[in-house]
Amino acid sequence: MANLQIELEDMARTSWWAGVLATLASQSGNAYLRFVGRVNGHRQYKGATFPAPRTLGPLPPQEAWAPGMAKSLQDLRREIENDGWVEAGRGTEPWAFKYEGSHPASPPSSNACSVQTTAG
Repeated sequence: MANLQIELEDMARTSWWAGVLATLASQSGNAYLRFVGRVNGHRQYKGATFPAPRTLGPLPPQEAWAPGMAKSLQDLRREIENDGWVEAGRGTEPWAFKYEGSHPASPPSSNACSVQTTAG
């Protein structure tokens, strides 16, 4: 049984060039964040990015000043659940949903089917 957890990712920390682009493109010091679903530390799902003001401490973003945050999380959770992952708990952060599935690369699916095509 594989475990998946939703985490918050700062786009500027995904690579050095993403950090440069985020800094150059940001308005008023905004950070660009997104929710990701990780299985064994590997990103399997990516949510839509949303802007949030950079803070000096560990203050988590809130929808009131990070527009698009709630929709990004909702859409990512729907995608994960549609792929057959089952919610199995929560972490300490409001977005830290935990899921269980049968295999990290291919979570269980209730509508599994196979399609064959032939050249003709």
